[in-house]
Amino acid sequence: MLTRWLLKVCTVCKASAMEAVEYRSVIKFIYLKGQNSTEIHQDMVQVYAEKCPNYSTVTHWVRKFKSGFLSVFDEHREGRPPSVVTENKVSTVKKLIMQDRRITVKQIAFETKISIGSVETTLHDHLNLKKVSTRWVTRLLTTDQKQERVNCCKHLRQEANDAFFFRRIVTMDETWIYQFDPEPKSASMQWRRPSFTPTKESKGHTIKWKGHAVVFLGL
Repeated sequence: MLTRWLLKVCTVCKASAMEAVEYRSVIKFIYLKGQNSTEIHQDMVQVYAEKCPNYSTVTHWVRKFKSGFLSVFDEHREGRPPSVVTENKVSTVKKLIMQDRRITVKQIAFETKISIGSVETTLHDHLNLKKVSTRWVTRLLTTDQKQERVNCCKHLRQEANDAFFFRRIVTMDETWIYQFDPEPKSASMQWRRPSFTPTKESKGHTIKWKGHAVVFLGL
């Protein structure tokens, strides 16, 4: 009778949303009275019906109570240890970045013996860095080459004052001819702060052969 009464009391106490710990309390109480898993489950089904925990849950907790674990709460689990980023780790990663801004996350993790996740946290959250690519432009001219362009333009402008200039030239064009093996864009990526302006790099920075051709077509 006491068992029936306890089951009814638990039903009144929010039976529709009864927490697992309350079910375990009932299982423990009936177990301590000397009933086995089958009997405990049958008694609970009569009161809770479809809301009753399944038979495997009952047997699981009966086994735990038999082993000497009498708490109705789950055992504490350590879980995954938190990722700790120390000042020493941040300093080590920063030093590697200063030595080679093209170093990869995997290389940093290998050198420092730090997990990849911790390396990414250090780079983004502590050092405020991100990978940026070098911006490709057609060609990077030296100061002398830029001045030579100005001189050529001035000379052509003077020649244009000749009354017969446009009569002699039908058309003209100029181009740089070169052979090169372009570096992959990913290979030029560097660790920089968000405010950093990407550096420029000529598409022909690894030129094997180059030449400058100026073509005039005239009469």
